[in-house]
Amino acid sequence: QESIMYLDESNPQGTYESDISVTRADIEVEPYVLIPSLGEKINFSYSVPSDTRTIIRVFDLSGRFITSLVDTFIDPGQNNWQSSWDGRDHLGQMLSPGTYIMHIESMNFQTGYTTTDVSPVVIGVKP
Repeated sequence: QESIMYLDESNPQGTYESDISVTRADIEVEPYVLIPSLGEKINFSYSVPSDTRTIIRVFDLSGRFITSLVDTFIDPGQNNWQSSWDGRDHLGQMLSPGTYIMHIESMNFQTGYTTTDVSPVVIGVKP
């Protein structure tokens, strides 16, 4: 029992590493109405712990999948990112006006630690 060590995170070599820069997934969407029919895009930024698989998806308010925006492995040292979305679904069709949820999930394969965050996105129409 004395030889058991409990660690929050570890690397494949077995030494303890602490990533104090970013400890959870966070997504921030610019606070304005997106109008895809005008060719607009909405910018969003996100930060995730390093050494994780990160997926950003869009859902409608009933929880139905709309599209995936990001699905990548984040290397150590790369924690903050920016991107944009044109308001289209996974088939390339413009979405109906309404409120949608941008969902980020970040998982470390070695530890199983998963963190998520959500942010609303409002799709409008040309007046």
